[in-house]
This record gives sequence, C-alpha cells and structure tokens, in this order.
Amino acid sequence: MRYQQLSSFGSYPYPENAIDPAKKGREWCMKYLKAAYYDWNFVYPKGVFYNNGGDYEKYKMYALGKQSITPYKKHFGIDATTQDTTWLSVDWTPRAIVSRYRGRAIARLMKQVKGIVATPVDMLAKSEVDKYLSDMKAKLAVQKLMQQQNPELAQHPMISMQSGDPMNVEELEMRIQMGEQFSRSEDAENAIELGFYENDYEHFRKTVFEDLFDLGVAGYREWLGDDNHAKFRKVNPENIIINLCKQSNFSDLVHAGEMTDVSLIDLALVKNEDGTPMFTDDQLQEFAGSVAGLWGNPASMGRVTGWLKPYDKFKCKVLDMEFYSYDDYNYKMSVDENGQLKGFGRADYNRGKVATDKYTRKRIKNVYKCKWIVGTDYCYDWGMSYDQKRSNNSKKKAETSLCLKLIAFNFYEMRAQGIMERLVPYLDDYQLTILKIQNFKNRAVPSGWWIDLDALENVALNKGGKNMTPREQLHMFFETGILMGRSKDAAGSPMGPNWKPVIPIENTVMSELVGLYNDLMATIQAIEATTGYNAITSGDPNPKTLTPGYETANISTDDALYELAFSESWLSEQLAADVLCRMQQGVKKGDIDGMMPYKGALNKNALTFIKVSPDISGREYGIMLEEASTDQEKAFIMQQVQQDIANGMLNTWDAIFILSTHNAKQSMAILSYRVDKNKEKMGQQKQAEIQAANQGSQQAAQIAAQSAMQLKQLDANIELQKKKMEVDGETQKELIRQQTQIQIARESNFTKQSVADTTGQAKILSTHIGNIPKLAETKTE
Repeated sequence: MRYQQLSSFGSYPYPENAIDPAKKGREWCMKYLKAAYYDWNFVYPKGVFYNNGGDYEKYKMYALGKQSITPYKKHFGIDATTQDTTWLSVDWTPRAIVSRYRGRAIARLMKQVKGIVATPVDMLAKSEVDKYLSDMKAKLAVQKLMQQQNPELAQHPMISMQSGDPMNVEELEMRIQMGEQFSRSEDAENAIELGFYENDYEHFRKTVFEDLFDLGVAGYREWLGDDNHAKFRKVNPENIIINLCKQSNFSDLVHAGEMTDVSLIDLALVKNEDGTPMFTDDQLQEFAGSVAGLWGNPASMGRVTGWLKPYDKFKCKVLDMEFYSYDDYNYKMSVDENGQLKGFGRADYNRGKVATDKYTRKRIKNVYKCKWIVGTDYCYDWGMSYDQKRSNNSKKKAETSLCLKLIAFNFYEMRAQGIMERLVPYLDDYQLTILKIQNFKNRAVPSGWWIDLDALENVALNKGGKNMTPREQLHMFFETGILMGRSKDAAGSPMGPNWKPVIPIENTVMSELVGLYNDLMATIQAIEATTGYNAITSGDPNPKTLTPGYETANISTDDALYELAFSESWLSEQLAADVLCRMQQGVKKGDIDGMMPYKGALNKNALTFIKVSPDISGREYGIMLEEASTDQEKAFIMQQVQQDIANGMLNTWDAIFILSTHNAKQSMAILSYRVDKNKEKMGQQKQAEIQAANQGSQQAAQIAAQSAMQLKQLDANIELQKKKMEVDGETQKELIRQQTQIQIARESNFTKQSVADTTGQAKILSTHIGNIPKLAETKTE
C-alpha cells in the first residue's frame, strides 16, 4: 500500500445510483469518494473550505495579531542586504488591535441568548390543544362555581388553581394566542436542553462566532452516541469537502465530508468484517514510507525500538464523507381468489422491473458513508449510514438529511467572505503606519541653531578686563537666555532688520507626525465602522450624548453584526432539530436521563436531573428560537413587579410565575393582565367595602332612629305613667275623701242614732222612772 496523489489528467466518474442496493459495497463507495475528491481539487473554483489556499490560516493569524511581518518588510524594501540602519531599531511586532474589536463583537453576540420552542405539529397536536383548553375551562368553571357556593371546597387540590395556571378563561385564551407552550412540548424542549448541556453548547456557540467572524463560514456535525445520547461538535471549515453549492445555507448539499488526520496506529486497529486486521505491519510500513515528509510526518522512517513500530509517528489523510443515493426496493403482493391481499414482502431486485399487479417499487433516499485513505485504493467504515434522520410523518419517511450542516452569510459561487477578510487591508495600513512612525522617529533631526560668528566676534564686552569670546557669549545665552549683540557693524552702519546673531532652526517633525497619527486614527475609524463599534459601544461615550444618540449607536453596532447573529441563529435552530431527532432515536433504544441546568427564574446555576419522556419518540415537532429577555427588560420587569407587590397589585405567587416566564413580551403581557385584574378585584372589593359601609351607616341610622323613637316612646310612657299616677293619686285622694266623708257621715249618723237611741232610752227610762211612783201608788192602793 503506497500513497499516490490523484492526477488532474485522470478520470474519476461517479458510480451509478440505479443499481441493486446490495451491490453498493466497498468499491462503489470508494469510487464515489474519489470522484468527489477529484472534483473538489480540479474542477470546482477555489476559495472556500479545503480549497481556501491558505487564506483561513492567514485570517486566523490576523485575528490573533500574529500575522507575518514579511510583507511589511518587502513593502519598505528591507532584506538582508539593506544598509539603512534606521530600520534596525524598529519593533516589527504586529499590533493586535483587531483582537479587541473581535472579542467585543463576539461577547456582544454571546449575550444575545435565545430560548428553544418545540411545538407539536403532527395530527395529535390539535386534539391535545383542544383537550387542554376544554380541561382548563372546565376546571376554571368548577373552581368559580365552588368559590360562590362552597369556598372551602374550592381549595381542594383537584380543583384549586396551581402556580402558572390562568386566572380565568380570558387569560387562558390570551396566553394561547401569544403562543405559550404548555406541558405538551416541555418534554421535547427538555430533551434538546439536555443534549445542548452535555455537548457544551455555550463553547460551541463561541467557536461558531469565531469562525463566522474570521472565515465567513461555520458548521457542525452531529451523530447518535453509543450511550444513545445526541452528540455534536463544530467542524473546522478548513477541512470540509462538499459538492458545488449555490445556496448560502448549503441546502443543495449532495455530499459532505471532512479531511481528517488519522495516525497509522489507528489504521492498525481497523478490522475487516470477519474481525481480522485490515492492514498488515508490512503494508503500514510501506505506506509510512510513501507519506514521509508530508502533512508534518518525519522525513524518513525510523528503526524499531522496543515496543514502538516504525510507523508510530506517522499519519495520513482520510476523507470521511457522507453522500446521498436513492435505492429502489421491490415488493411482491399476493392476493387470494377473492382479490383480497394475502401477503406483502420484499422481492428480488430484478423481479418486477416493469410495473405489474404483483410487484411494486418504492424509491427511498438514503445516506451512505465511507472513509477513504486519500491516495490509496483502501477504505473502511463504508456502507449505508446507521440511524438516518427521518421524520415521524409517514409522508416524509422517504426523506433524510446529512449529519453535517453549514452556513455562510456572504456567499457566491463557492466563495465566502468574513469580517476579518474585510479588515485585513485596514490592519495592514495600521501596521505600516506604525512602522513609518517608528522609522520617522529614528531619522528625525532635532531643532537646532544657526549662529553668526561674525556678529558675536564684533561684540566687545569686558569681563574682568578681558573681552568675552563667542564661546563664552553662547554659554551665557544657553544658561541665562541673555545674548549681547550690536545693531551696527564695525563701520557704524546699521544692521538689517532681520539680522540676529543666533537664529533657531526649526524642523517639521511634529507636523509630519501629526499627519501620520491622523492617518492612524482614520484607519481605526475604518476598523470600527467595519465591526460596527463606535465611541459609545466601545465604552467611551461623550458625556453630553443624549439618549437618542445612545440608541442610534447601539442600533448601528447591532446592524453591523446582524449577519453573524442571523447565521448563528439559523445554525442553532437546525442543531436543535437534529438533537431532538437524535434523542427521539435514542429513547427508542433505551432510557435517556442526565443532568441539565434548572430552567426556572430561581437557582439559575443549579442542576436538575431529568429523564427524557419516551412519548417524544413518535411525535413530530416544529423547532424555532425565541429571543430571551434582555438584562434591561428583566430589570424593568423586576422593578415593575416590586412596585406592584408594594402597591398590593400582585402576590408572591403571581410574581414567581411572571419572573419564570422567559419571553419578556409574554411576561409583560401577563404582568399587565394580572395587575389589571387585581386592580379590578381591588376596585370591586373597595366598592363592596363602601357598600358595606353605606349599609352599616343606614343600619346605624335606622338603629339611631329606632332608639330615638324608643326614647320618645319611653318618655311618653313615663309622662303617661306620670299622668296616670297623678290621676290615680287624685282619684285615690277623691276616693279617700269620699270614703272619709262617708265614714264621717256614717259616724255622724251612727252618733246621731246612738244619741237618739240613748235619748230614746233615756226617755223610756225617764218615763219608767216617772211611772214608778205611780205604780207604787197603785199598789198601794
């Protein structure tokens, strides 16, 4: 086995698709990969992915601020023979100015968090929504009825409202119209969140933004792991080989693969279908000798030392590719004498090529895979791909997709452009200007003095009996700033008006440096305009800038980075759908569980254990991303919630539910609705209190009136009683008087009668007494 590079003069056609699927074996798969590799290297235009021609490495080095300084030296004509010593002390180190703007741009994009919404779109979805609505409406109606008739029974767990439940039917319909997702999609969203967390989605996003910024393209590869969990990783665009595509989202992919470095040690572990090693040590040693000096391999073979093999330090290029093919499957139908279907099953491929009543053919789109050792006639891991992604919708079962997804935001005819490519000319201008400034400083001559010795020699100034020499006069001038001179020459003629013994010589160093620094600032402004950053979004605003200025500056930055944000959003949406599909495949093979971040508003840094529901395996979901609440929106909602709680418009239950809602618009809508309803309740309660107070006042007035009437009645009764007592007294007095008078009259009559009786008795006695003598006289007689 030896390495032999494909020649541009060779012929490498694609294999035929319309053959028996059983014949699509190793040779058929390897033939396809050779044709794809040939087209990529010798047919398609250069400029993207594996055909970038070294541009990707250059852009990455610019992003790090470690680009080559050789072009700068060539620009100034500097080489080993250069005699200009002013360049020797120049610091050629590139200034990593773009790293700051690149880091800020990626940081700004990373803060744009989006939530995943999985909505069932199959035939059961509508019935589930209707059932949920009917159940919730029934619960609300029963709860309302119980509150009116039996408030204690309304608190029963079966009919009491739980956290997050709508207050009434009106809120329920409002939240459904806003697209709120209930428990029917929570299982699918949890499965996606679990897959994202297990594969470090945040780091994946960061590397995607880096590739989009530097190269203008990014992508990922996903698969179903041995643990039945979804797996994905970012691909290196520099290693990608695809077919000729016209769409920027590469929706017209037919085949896609990666050029990978595989060590010969790994090749030694590859086995045939019967379990025997595919390559012998002699083959690997021969192959290592043919790739010596290529792809970073040692220039020559070594000797066997101990347990090491001669090829242990060597590696080769392997094209790991997936591609589409269609397969025709033949089925035989058998019927009884009554025309009823009796049997249906697979038939030989060559039978029934012409449509008959007994045979039917079904064409299905399949994905094939192969790993071809580039430059050889060997491949491994070939055949139809396992766990192909297919929809649960029976009408879409024949469709599938590749495991590799790509996106480019500025793409045309297999050429893509990233932001770094736009910045390279400005970065070169910046570096060249810095080098010019350094060299100019090295060559600059300081300001000097022109001294007229004749004028100084004619000045006679005694100093201790001796005239001062020109040297002494200059020394006094530089020490004290005083210089003596004469305005007339030796002949007594006056000097010219511009005559000076010492004249300063000024240079243009500062003015020329100002021009270079202005050049530098113009380049920085061009870099900021390209990346979208300005004084405000860079953190250096003018204190006098008003709010509209801040808003405009932020909009400008967001617009400049929109291409990157859109591309990453599309890629994440596709990834979410693929992860869910892999989780659906995995849950059919066994239980899937794991840890994922808690999704509620509280304990955001906590992890929670989840188990993926097997119910998602047979469902079809629509995946989309929704913008999560920004920090400003969260702060506004939190402030409003606190104010409403302080005003008594919300309770703790309402506040927790509102804060746990991820979408800001939905949170504010629910907040507004709950506050309005609570205001309405408070108004009704206050009105009831006023009505109760009015009723109490009326009752108090009635009681007061009744009390007054009772007092009046009591007074009347008392007066009546008094009158009665007076009348009774008078009557009694009259009765007593009359009785007294009667008694007196009776006593008087009795006295009179007694006197009369006494008088009569006395008369009788006196008569008797008077008659006694007469009687005596009679007897005597």
